[in-house]
Amino acid sequence: MSHPLISLVVALDKNYLIGNNNKIPWHIPGELKNFRDITMHKPIIMGRKTHESIGRVLDGRINIIISRQKSLKIKGAEVHMSFREAIEAHQSVEEIMVIGGSEIYQLALPFASRLYITHIDKIYDGDTWFPKFDLKDWSVIKSSDKYESSTDTHYRNIIYDKINV
Repeated sequence: MSHPLISLVVALDKNYLIGNNNKIPWHIPGELKNFRDITMHKPIIMGRKTHESIGRVLDGRINIIISRQKSLKIKGAEVHMSFREAIEAHQSVEEIMVIGGSEIYQLALPFASRLYITHIDKIYDGDTWFPKFDLKDWSVIKSSDKYESSTDTHYRNIIYDKINV
């Protein structure tokens, strides 16, 4: 039985910042469209806090929430107690998208085969970071430079695949 590809999807600033007070510190419409395009019709795994910050179940995707709260029920989403349990429940899919937050990224990174990273060319204030990882373990599969004129923001969408060591 083949296992699904585990992919992390994240936007981060120059310091790997991903959040501030349970919110994304920027609003970049092109980056949000990229996120939607990448994750549409795929299972997405997120922590409870990330789900709460989004404020709703994301349409067109299987929403999988990881929470230590045994009694947690979220309409339109699956709730699992662990990352492993969530992955085991979806062995038949081709790719599982991990969308945050920081704790879930930390759990998923050792199992990830692909990273979809939006590198934002700015520094923001915040309190939540993406875990550090060694770029030498990853190869760039695709890279595209973008500019969002409404926010005067340069960013780069990069897809990395893990190098089998």
